[in-house]
Amino acid sequence: MVRIFGDFEFDESRRCLTSGGHLVRLGGQTVDLLVLLLEKPGELRTREEIQRRLWPDSNVEFDHSLDVLVSRLRAVLGERSPQPRYIETVPRKGYRFIAPVTNRLEVRPPTDRPRPWGRRFARYAAIAILAAMMAVLYSRTRYDKFVPARAPESLPTQARP
Repeated sequence: MVRIFGDFEFDESRRCLTSGGHLVRLGGQTVDLLVLLLEKPGELRTREEIQRRLWPDSNVEFDHSLDVLVSRLRAVLGERSPQPRYIETVPRKGYRFIAPVTNRLEVRPPTDRPRPWGRRFARYAAIAILAAMMAVLYSRTRYDKFVPARAPESLPTQARP
């Protein structure tokens, strides 16, 4: 599922945000917060609900951490004015995603088909044979340096009378 809002597209399956076809960098919890807000756009997500989803068993300073996370997400989305375009703060209650969101079902043909094992095996076998040949050639050149080639044995000299 791809969710489209403003100039952005968020691909849920790949968990990536793009703007104008360019990838927008998001940290792990920032993506989690965006997913949470986009699940029910227009509805209030309470601070307690966000805490349960993003920090279920943690003892972090939740209020400060959430404020920083929302600030990061707003910066990524380009919200700098006091009038929000995407995320509305409901004081002491929570946050609401206010931009209109369009959902598009993404159907992609499988691109990561596994290769047949025969081709992979043949490639590895070819590399192994090449490595063995290189090892033999290398050892042969080293052997000739340390063990000189034998000179042909000369014929015995006959004694002259």
